[in-house]
Amino acid sequence: MTRYAVDGRIYELTSGDHQAASAWAEDLGIRHFDDEFSVQGGTLRTTRVTHYDQRVGLEDHLLAVMWQGRNYSLFVPMYSAKAADAVRLFQLLRVTEHQDGITAASRNPKRAGIAEPADVAKEIPGIGLLEITALTKTTARRLPAWSGAQVHSGELFRDTLDDDTTYFLLATSSAMVTVLPHESRQAAAVANRIGGLRVETVA
Repeated sequence: MTRYAVDGRIYELTSGDHQAASAWAEDLGIRHFDDEFSVQGGTLRTTRVTHYDQRVGLEDHLLAVMWQGRNYSLFVPMYSAKAADAVRLFQLLRVTEHQDGITAASRNPKRAGIAEPADVAKEIPGIGLLEITALTKTTARRLPAWSGAQVHSGELFRDTLDDDTTYFLLATSSAMVTVLPHESRQAAAVANRIGGLRVETVA
């Protein structure tokens, strides 16, 4: 997932295979799209959606936007937007499909640029689900106020979610890694494995 600032507004761009895109559409209750455009070698589809977020108890009105290429898709929720706004967004971004995924880049740096570093999710057997992002002044604000344990790869923090599930935060010299262990009761063993990870981001 990457957050782009376009004409003063922030948009979350998420990419994945067509199955991931279908799951996103299903979560929003989409049965069909209202508009379809041929854009940058793929198909851009949009539809209006009313989505109830159970976590916060609020109702969202959004334009669901999906660009579909040969094997991968890019999907974007847009608020207070029309189909024309989605087309304009994809005019300002260059979307390129590769063998292993999709990249998006600004065509007009004065109007569109990355607002926050991209997050990468990866599952590692014996450890759990890792979410990796670049360590910046902005992302560093997510780190706990207390000092973590010094490990080979950086500083390791342990905390719990609202449901008492244990998770870890690893801060290296260039990356911040959130780790959700597969088994909470194996947290001690997972912590030892996390300490041996080498995670770096490249600018």
